[in-house]
Amino acid sequence: MMNAVLGSFSLGMWLGVAMAAFGLEPVPEQLVVLTFDDSAKSHFTFVRPLLKELGFGATFFVTEGFDFRDNKRDYMTWEEIAQLHREGFEIGNHTRDHLPLTVPNLEHYAEQLEAIATRCQEHGIPKPVSSAYPGNAIAVEGFDLLRRQGIVFARRGGAPEHDDDSGRGVAYEPGLDHPLLIPSAGDGRPGWTMDDFQRAVSQAKGGRIAVLQFHGVPDTAHDWVSTPGVRFRDFMLYLARHRFKVIAMRDLATYVDAAIVPTDPLGPIEDRRRRISKRKALTDGRLPASAEELSYWVSTMDDHGYSRGHMVAALDLPADQIDAELQRQSRQSGHVAESASGTIRVLPYPGGRHPRRGFLDGAIRPQRETKLSVFAPWQDGGYAVIDVPEAIWIRREDQRQLLYLAHTHIDTIWSQRNQELPALEWDRSRPGEYRVRRELPNHVAFGAKARYDERSLKIELFVENQSSETLRGLDVQNCVMLHGCPDFDSVAPDRLVASCPMIACGNASKTRWVISGWRGCTRTWGNPHCPCIHADPTFPDCEPGQTQRLLGWLSFYEGTDIETELRRIEPLEWEP
Repeated sequence: MMNAVLGSFSLGMWLGVAMAAFGLEPVPEQLVVLTFDDSAKSHFTFVRPLLKELGFGATFFVTEGFDFRDNKRDYMTWEEIAQLHREGFEIGNHTRDHLPLTVPNLEHYAEQLEAIATRCQEHGIPKPVSSAYPGNAIAVEGFDLLRRQGIVFARRGGAPEHDDDSGRGVAYEPGLDHPLLIPSAGDGRPGWTMDDFQRAVSQAKGGRIAVLQFHGVPDTAHDWVSTPGVRFRDFMLYLARHRFKVIAMRDLATYVDAAIVPTDPLGPIEDRRRRISKRKALTDGRLPASAEELSYWVSTMDDHGYSRGHMVAALDLPADQIDAELQRQSRQSGHVAESASGTIRVLPYPGGRHPRRGFLDGAIRPQRETKLSVFAPWQDGGYAVIDVPEAIWIRREDQRQLLYLAHTHIDTIWSQRNQELPALEWDRSRPGEYRVRRELPNHVAFGAKARYDERSLKIELFVENQSSETLRGLDVQNCVMLHGCPDFDSVAPDRLVASCPMIACGNASKTRWVISGWRGCTRTWGNPHCPCIHADPTFPDCEPGQTQRLLGWLSFYEGTDIETELRRIEPLEWEP
């Protein structure tokens, strides 16, 4: 009898899965979160009527800091703040004394948040679930404190990716950014132009959200963060004219599962900082090389059910050019390809959106040249994405190092040396077959050949050693991600049947299965956060001048006798 085998995960990781809300709405294109800091009087007298006229939501982060208590020329009264709440706006927590969240201030921070929550309660305002960091100072050591105070979402500034005084920022990427470290895409400044504003809101695409930070309009107490009223009105009219959806921060709960958090909250920030320092784009779009390539990728993305916004992000092209190509093909974005009854279909995964569900740790900027989508042979079955390889490890002087990784955030040998590997594409020139080959700076090459028929995908993964050293400890991770298969939202232990060289994951009724296998398998496991399954192999040691090969398998099965199906597959020829 084969046993289900699951990788080792912490209780917190399991709780994250248990709390995941699969019914969340997808992030719409052009989604903007509008926020205002510091209880400025103009929030009530100028901002409020304009937003009501336009039908925009917003969050007002209130504080009793500065001279709020005595100066009612520059600051709102609590009665005015309560009126904002009654008219549908969100009241967020900006601490009683505008206290920065730093490590020395941690012992006072709970009291600061409680003071505002109490004042809200006294005026009929719900306890805030959103907070903004005073002075945009952040300390991850305070996250537990924030959660205990009921804070679900917390906004920071545009730093440290950009200089805080510039007013520039980056878009919020749900599932990647920690919900208590939501960046500002723009922080309004006195000299802000329409170009500055458009640069901020233009980031709201491809699943990203533009969170805007303003202070007073105008800010009569703090002129260095003031926004002129006429210019602010132009900004808001731009949003209305271009049909942006403008919400309060609490409304992110419609689209964002705040239980999904990165293990390293600062990892995404550091990744962006590195890319900005190298003048590299923060998005991963790949501009098509020709009209034929544009046609191919739009069609392929449409087959994957991509929205227009995801196509824009993946292809780095204007929306109207995508629309023209869709119209030329008479296709509609959001369509999902159907395999013929009883047969599979295989396409390159197009990139531009993540093949994982929400757990993106260690998987920033996934590279599409390692990924193939295998469409299930039943109606509405969706597709699994196989990463060949996701990672290759090597052992040197008793140290395990990453020779290759199909995404970023975890350092490889090359990123540690500041060497960047070029983007590649699958060779699609042979019918029913895909090939890719990558040469590394140390004269080692690896790649894959994948051939498919009506029932299965067969894969050869190879490594060629033209270096002067013997390659040892060549452990490989080949991930099969199931996010695109609607029946497979879980890889809980009772759904897995596994024994090297194969692993199978069933749907809830265990009548449909995804099967993966690799010769040379040393470990089978499932990650519930992606969700994904692995039958990870190890290459034999590879001497200089040698080539080593591994053979893999992917198929689907309808039925209840999965163990018989696995016994049928194991002795078959897996050579592609």
